[in-house]
Amino acid sequence: MKIITCASFYGSGSSALSDLVAEYSTVKDMSEFEFRFLHDIDGLSDLEYHLCECHNRHNSGHALKRFMRLAKYNEGNQFSKRYNAYFDNQFGKLTDEFLEKLIDFQFTGWWFNDLFDFGINYYYRMQFINKILRKLSSGRMGILKKEQTYCSHPSKEKFLEETRTYLDKLMLAANKEKLPFLQIDQLVPSQNTGRVLRYFNNPIDVFVVDRDPRDIYVLEKCYWKGHICPTDSPEKFCQWFLYTRHSGSEDITKLPNVHFLRFEDLIFQYSDIKRKIENIIGLSSEDMLNEFEKLNPRESVINTRVWLRHPELEKEISVIESKLSDYLYPFEDYEYVSIAGIDVESNKPF
Repeated sequence: MKIITCASFYGSGSSALSDLVAEYSTVKDMSEFEFRFLHDIDGLSDLEYHLCECHNRHNSGHALKRFMRLAKYNEGNQFSKRYNAYFDNQFGKLTDEFLEKLIDFQFTGWWFNDLFDFGINYYYRMQFINKILRKLSSGRMGILKKEQTYCSHPSKEKFLEETRTYLDKLMLAANKEKLPFLQIDQLVPSQNTGRVLRYFNNPIDVFVVDRDPRDIYVLEKCYWKGHICPTDSPEKFCQWFLYTRHSGSEDITKLPNVHFLRFEDLIFQYSDIKRKIENIIGLSSEDMLNEFEKLNPRESVINTRVWLRHPELEKEISVIESKLSDYLYPFEDYEYVSIAGIDVESNKPF
């Protein structure tokens, strides 16, 4: 089973690639949800750092607790459909088994971060209560009487071995149909990608999709309004754009299984890019049974050159064109009349 995932940037159009791949009958598609647990704060990468690379008698055990908390959240519940629904209701169970292999021992006890994680006011309030209880009972009573402290110091080899086994089991649970390809969105990051790729036994293809910054700016400012990237000034937006593209400590362009695409190419060079993606992944065009059902270039083109519909933003766009000239897409090289796909009535960006 080969894994396919996107590792992109906010608003850069990676869902277009995911939609295209989802149209093949040999692909188990899980791109409707983002699975960031390997690289989010308190995720697997952070856990490796605290257990193997910068071990500390207090911090490492607490890193396990924070990973457990994130895993519990990601597991979901009856009110919030999250990972368990995608991993055959086994995400929590398999995560517990993984942690059991890493924890050397545990005991009843706590330290200040067990309180501090709930906020400064909570910490001081509980410490005050604890002092009163201990004074009244001559030390026999106190708070957090059942709190557990975890101790773990695996070798890097041990951590990677258990992590790969853990992910193997999760991927099998996700792909009960045993299709040759499994698509999971945002499984690895667009920065320090090689670090997370070490966690997999399965072959994996990572696609990093980027997009013309002018469109990202206008779509966020006028349509999405997600408050994830700054649009209060074009200068600050340009800072953010370069910050996100230049973060990380490795050159991921040298990784053989990381592939770079432009969102616009999926529209204006649809046929060529489709063949390129098929060759990279190993997909067969004969298995594309629902072409244009999810990715319709004639619909997606509505989300290009959006800034032209907003002449009031002309000065702001000029700043972006000046500061981010290397990232602009050459729209002038392509004809809109030759775009593949199915005609649509709406012309509203989405």
